[in-house]
Amino acid sequence: MTRWTSRSVLFLVIIYLLMPLTWTRRGAPAETYKTLNQRLRRLNQQFMRFQQMTFTHLQSIAENYNISNSIDSRFQVLSLQFERISRELRAFKETTERSLKSLKSWTKSLQKKTKRLDSILANMTRALRENNHLNLRQIQKQRTVLSDLSHKIQNQQSHIGSLESLRNQVQHGMQDLRASLKRHQTQIMKLESQMEGLSKIISASKAGVLDPPNSIRKQQGVVLRHVQPKPKPEEQRMRDRLPTSGPTKQPQTHKIRHRQQQPWQSTVQPTVQAKEELFQLPLRHKIPHIQAPKEEARICNVGSMLLFPSASIENYLTFQRRFQTGIHELSICTWLKVDAKYVGTILSYATENNDNMLVLYGRNSGVLGFMDFVIGDPAYRELSLQNILDGRWHHLCIIWSSIEGRFWYYSDSHLVSTGSKFQKGYEIPPGGTVVLGQEQDSVGGDFDEAEAFVGRLAGFAFWTRTLSPGEVSGLAAGKGVPRGAVLTLDDVDQMFGSVQHITCECLEHCM
Repeated sequence: MTRWTSRSVLFLVIIYLLMPLTWTRRGAPAETYKTLNQRLRRLNQQFMRFQQMTFTHLQSIAENYNISNSIDSRFQVLSLQFERISRELRAFKETTERSLKSLKSWTKSLQKKTKRLDSILANMTRALRENNHLNLRQIQKQRTVLSDLSHKIQNQQSHIGSLESLRNQVQHGMQDLRASLKRHQTQIMKLESQMEGLSKIISASKAGVLDPPNSIRKQQGVVLRHVQPKPKPEEQRMRDRLPTSGPTKQPQTHKIRHRQQQPWQSTVQPTVQAKEELFQLPLRHKIPHIQAPKEEARICNVGSMLLFPSASIENYLTFQRRFQTGIHELSICTWLKVDAKYVGTILSYATENNDNMLVLYGRNSGVLGFMDFVIGDPAYRELSLQNILDGRWHHLCIIWSSIEGRFWYYSDSHLVSTGSKFQKGYEIPPGGTVVLGQEQDSVGGDFDEAEAFVGRLAGFAFWTRTLSPGEVSGLAAGKGVPRGAVLTLDDVDQMFGSVQHITCECLEHCM
């Protein structure tokens, strides 16, 4: 349109310049020329206005064209930003997908831990109920024992009363003996003086100064008067207890001497004998002489001992044997001496499909007085340790039967707990790895230091059958190892870290 207008304007200008020449040549009047000139001026003015309008219009068109160019550049910038944002979105999507995958794995592990915690809570409630029942039974037993003790104390008090009465009688007897001793001492002094007089008479009779028979008879009468006074009742009882004197048929002089010596015998020997009889306690009241028993080895069925000196993921051992068939029953027995405030992992059995197929472990966090017994993920029980964490030797036996769906937990040959909520018919598959001292989160690895065992294990044995209560008590008493053990410490394959395997036939020598 701009080109057409410029051409039309040039055409009109040419016509305006040529018209006066033609008109003058033809002799046109001047008036028509003036009018035409005026018209041409008006046309020129209109043309000028039109040119101005055209110029302004062209400027607006040019400005619009610049705006379109800026829009194109802006569009290119936006496209570049869009591509960058799309790349960032793709990267964010990839990171989000990875985060979602990790979150799913964490969710699965959290679900497993939640199930385990639920089972722990259930086991804790069940254990609390069982402990309440056991406590009630123990309280009843203690009440019966207290009643028996009260009866025994009453009997002892009555016996002490009888002993006190006997002591009073002994004291009265001692007083009577002292009085009789005083009386006999006075009689002995009199007899000694009489014997001196008789000795003088006998010596005079030998010299012929006096008549021996008459003097002897007189002296005999004197002696009889002094020696045989009327006895008192107490003295008579003492004399009845004395032994009789020697032969009776003797010369008169011998009779006199015998009667002079008889009071001495009757006052000394029976007095000592009476003292011994009075101070001698009855046989049932004598204090026995107890000899301190010598320390002897009583439990000599352990074979060897394992020492786990510290809590480290490097301290563990494996066995050279593996289970060739599925397990439906098992018995795990061992002597245990814990050197930490928690029990740690005694045994763990892991397979490719499940790393918690069989676990017997504890941790250094949470409830320290308990130990977990795991048979696969769904079956989980918590066992009370009671006094096992006192740093001394204790005997443990854990028995499980898939046929009955039950477990039995023995500590020092006493049944501590039992349960029947295990899955019947459950099978522990073969081909896994058995580790002592660590809990496996994967087959043979991924250990946790918080679950490591610290202490000593002696006489460890594993059976694929259930032991009877008699076998458990016999094993704890050192009466031999029951038949059919599939794993013992003789089957150890490799030891790692600072674990030590010490040979000791008797538990008392496993230090």
